[in-house]
Amino acid sequence: MPRLSPDARRGQIVEVAASHFAREGYEGLSVRAIAADAGVTRALVYHYFPGKDALLEAVLRREAEILLEVTAPDPGLSPQENLQRSLAAYLDRFSASGRLADLTAPGAEAPPLVRDLVAAGHPVQVERVLGLLGQADTPVMRLAVGAWLGFVVQAARESASNPAVPRGEVTRLCMDVLRVVTGSAFDQEAVGTAYGTPSPNEGGNR
Repeated sequence: MPRLSPDARRGQIVEVAASHFAREGYEGLSVRAIAADAGVTRALVYHYFPGKDALLEAVLRREAEILLEVTAPDPGLSPQENLQRSLAAYLDRFSASGRLADLTAPGAEAPPLVRDLVAAGHPVQVERVLGLLGQADTPVMRLAVGAWLGFVVQAARESASNPAVPRGEVTRLCMDVLRVVTGSAFDQEAVGTAYGTPSPNEGGNR
């Protein structure tokens, strides 16, 4: 077994546990299997994490940090490009999270800890979207963007379970809703081109 620092070993266990949560969910999780995959003993897993709740908390904190990182705006892109890029990154991450997504989606029977961790990143995303839109920071606009984020989460959940809906169409729908609820103007043809979906003017009348 490689000798790792305590922080590195803890991180390794969390990474392995994340893949198990994604496949098996909370109820099906086996600490013994996590220990085996991580190449450590069950006792060592319990040394770092007293139980499944503590392990889940660590996994969700890691997921929240990754999500904020992959959706962070890129200074080299336009506001619209950043919004589209962040949407794509979020949809990809949500789809890859497997059964872990069920704990973080609206309507799921998630424990308070999960709801609190999911909510923690909400203000950051609201600030980012407001900044990209260039809209006045008002209570109404915050309400609109916050409601839109809820829509994005639900759209991500539904599209993950219904792969027949092209990713580009999900992105276009989310951008359409953002445009409506905030009154922002986007180049809809550019949205379709960027994600491989035909613009409204392509292909003749539908």
